[in-house]
Amino acid sequence: MVVHPARCHLISLAIAGLVACGGASPSTPDAAPPPPVPLHAAGVFAVSSTFDVRLPIEAQPALATLLAATDGPDDPSRFLIDRMIAGFPDGNVKMIAIAAAPYVAAYVNARLHDIAPRFAPGLAGITTGLSRIATHFGTIETLQIGDDGTGVRTITGIRFELGGATTVVHLADAGITDISAAVWATLDATGRLAISEHTHELPYGAMLRLGLARAVVPSVEPTAHDLAGALATLLDCDRLGAVVAGRVGLGSPSLYGGACRGAMTAIASEIDAHIAAIDQAAVGIEVAGSASAQDDGGDGAIDALRAGRWTGAVYSGQDRELIDAARFTGAAIR
Repeated sequence: MVVHPARCHLISLAIAGLVACGGASPSTPDAAPPPPVPLHAAGVFAVSSTFDVRLPIEAQPALATLLAATDGPDDPSRFLIDRMIAGFPDGNVKMIAIAAAPYVAAYVNARLHDIAPRFAPGLAGITTGLSRIATHFGTIETLQIGDDGTGVRTITGIRFELGGATTVVHLADAGITDISAAVWATLDATGRLAISEHTHELPYGAMLRLGLARAVVPSVEPTAHDLAGALATLLDCDRLGAVVAGRVGLGSPSLYGGACRGAMTAIASEIDAHIAAIDQAAVGIEVAGSASAQDDGGDGAIDALRAGRWTGAVYSGQDRELIDAARFTGAAIR
């Protein structure tokens, strides 16, 4: 019997369909079950927090000094030359230098890339870095929770993140006492850990001084150990003194070079004094927290704290500024 080609094609399709339908479909492995919900909150945890805050009013003068060096059309040269002349004794040289300052500053500023190529970008880096650590910083902590839910949160270190680099300073190494506050912790049936509102003082000025010396300054000038050293390295005062003396037409290059070095020291001392004054005010922080508690070991205890959030405010006297954002994670210490 001769089978029509069209029928052969239909039979082939039917057979292929039967094979496809009868074939076993690949099995999909079951997803891993979620970790069990912890049964109790008790434990000791290493916690890492990150805060984004608004600049406290007490910290504004320190930044204002640096911002004044970059907010004019002839800055930073005009700012620097004005500071140099301010250190002169009263007399004809000072009077003539004051009168010539606008013209000298404009001349120097137009040639600053050749005279001191690293000064303007270095000063900008210091200003930006100090602003960054003043409003974004991390803390290294321990959180201890007892069987009855009472606990203590202790800050033992500060973390600065700047330009892709992270610098951690332990408070004890910097001569600062660890910061502790009593808390109350509760764990609900879904595994959500709540940490009661608590308040503690914040050594904000000391934090800024540490961050400036150990994170900001090295990011601009790795060989410097403080702001005065960084400014002195960024600017060749002898070369600048020769240029200024030539433009003023009165006074020696060594006179202006020495005034430059004195101005660098004075600027650094002024900023340091503003930072030191911060801790004369009662700056502190009040927060409450919550996180997802995970029992990875299946023994009923919390092994990890994930997606933690702090809410609250930074206070200074009667002023309160809400924290823009704050998060934390933690891991049990075995």
